[in-house]
Amino acid sequence: SDVRSALSKASAAAAAREAWLKAKPTVFTVLRAAFGVALFASIAVIYSAIIAISSSSNRDRDDRRGNDGGFGGGFGGPGFGGLYYGPSPFDIFYYRPYYSYGYENDWRRSEPPKMGFLESVYSFVFGDGDPNTGREEKQLAAVAAAARRNGGVLTAEQMAPLLDPPEYQSEGSSYNVNESWVLPAISKLNGRPEVAQNGEIVYVFDDLQTTAGSSRGGKPPAILEEQEVPFSRADDGNLFLVGLLGVANLVGAAYLGAQFAGLGSLKLVGFLASVKTWYPALLTYAVGFFAAPAWRFLGLGKQNAEIQRRNRNRQQWLNILRSGSVEGKLAEARKYRQSTKQISSSDSVYSTAKEVETQGAKSDLEDFDRRLRG
Repeated sequence: SDVRSALSKASAAAAAREAWLKAKPTVFTVLRAAFGVALFASIAVIYSAIIAISSSSNRDRDDRRGNDGGFGGGFGGPGFGGLYYGPSPFDIFYYRPYYSYGYENDWRRSEPPKMGFLESVYSFVFGDGDPNTGREEKQLAAVAAAARRNGGVLTAEQMAPLLDPPEYQSEGSSYNVNESWVLPAISKLNGRPEVAQNGEIVYVFDDLQTTAGSSRGGKPPAILEEQEVPFSRADDGNLFLVGLLGVANLVGAAYLGAQFAGLGSLKLVGFLASVKTWYPALLTYAVGFFAAPAWRFLGLGKQNAEIQRRNRNRQQWLNILRSGSVEGKLAEARKYRQSTKQISSSDSVYSTAKEVETQGAKSDLEDFDRRLRG
């Protein structure tokens, strides 16, 4: 039937969702590590191509010199096809002054970093996500807990440190009368505003005063502050090495492009032909490796400034709440407190642990008996 088909599809979707949630951490860890492997692969391809071009050019030059009578010696430093005279960018993998091998030994003697090197490559480029994920759900849970602790009634001042309030103005300012910023939380928690006798607005949450558990939940936090978003959570040593390899990759990509340009219309075969075909992708990766984190770094400044502003606003409202300047409003709110209604097992009409027919019949008979006793 249609109902059975719908239930089957819902069950399959739920099973697939559960499987994805279990596999998600592993999948994302593999993807992050794969991005680090891509950096090493890019470096290997680029410098292998540079070496291949250099070796081929050197052999051609030696053959020409042998045929022309030649002369001994040559020029100092690698020529890389006669297009460049001086140190090669490939030297950073061989010369110790450019790269300290002692760093690896020191790292092994110290505590291991919080993040592996391959994952650090991804973290350097894309960051580690928003540490405030799920903030709205946490805010609603905190407001609900505060409402239960206060008899199902709150004021805007009590909710402000838990939500995203505007800056608090001086006491008595008409700006503070606008409490529209609490409406999203009030709506989602099925609350309602009430105007007290002194004209103050309080918010009542009737649904939160009905519970099947203990009459009072856990103590809500005094304030919910956001965390600033870091550039990366990777170890500083790993980030330095990632940056160094990124520079090597970028310099190598630029140099390889000059080498290909120097070859002109010379037809390449085999490995070099494949590298030349994929060279635009290699160059894009090398440039994007620094362009993406640079753009992200600029955006983080503005994002963290907004987080700091919201945290300051929350702290301002918390200070006002603790100062006692709104005690009159809190006293009015306490007049609307409700007792908590706790649902017990005897209040339930149906239970999934029993047959529906039996429960319905029993409930009907008990109701009939009550009516007879009238």
